[in-house]
Amino acid sequence: MLKIITGKNLTKVLNEANKKALDFLSKNPNSVVEKVNNQIFSINDLSYRANANVLFGGLSVYILDDFIKDNEDDFIKITKNIHDSKSLFIFCEEAIIKDIEKSCLESGGEVVKLLADEKVKDNPFAITDALIAKDKKKTWQLYRYEIDRGEPAEAILGRFAWAIKTLTLIQKNPTQSALDLGISPFVYSKTKSKVLAWTGNEALNFYTQLLFGMKKDEEIEVHLEKLILG
Repeated sequence: MLKIITGKNLTKVLNEANKKALDFLSKNPNSVVEKVNNQIFSINDLSYRANANVLFGGLSVYILDDFIKDNEDDFIKITKNIHDSKSLFIFCEEAIIKDIEKSCLESGGEVVKLLADEKVKDNPFAITDALIAKDKKKTWQLYRYEIDRGEPAEAILGRFAWAIKTLTLIQKNPTQSALDLGISPFVYSKTKSKVLAWTGNEALNFYTQLLFGMKKDEEIEVHLEKLILG
């Protein structure tokens, strides 16, 4: 059995994992909880345990923290084997890419997303600030956060396009002022400070891929995620 729990609050994620584990143990009293050390537990170990338990019947509960993010491609290949196991595999992650979620659900597994309690209004420009700063990790984390809270991928694409278009405009006209370019002084100052992070035609290429690089039948959500992580 495969369950993935995601969220920024590690305590909440682990509490949810423990609930899932206790529920499994109550239904399978002879099963045991296996403590997993991510430093020495490999994707091959995971595959072996998933298949071995199906063959030999030894039921266990495995709780793995931050395991998927370092093994995404290989993990997708064995999600069906993990779910088909009679043992329970619980993965605790801050966030997962769309392809992982899709693979898990198609295999019959469960994805639980625990959303943080927000007491202040989200900053809609935080993700574009991270994007133009070329902070890949923060951009992806904010992207998953927004998607998981229900923000349409189309809306995020629009903000990305606006941010990169502004950056390329400033990049091509380094001597012109905010007034000359028709950009607010605040946006101009914030964006210009990040221009040097983009060399050559990087920004223009990103903009082109953003608007015209999506493959046939590819979801916008997946398209954006690949651009962010590419």
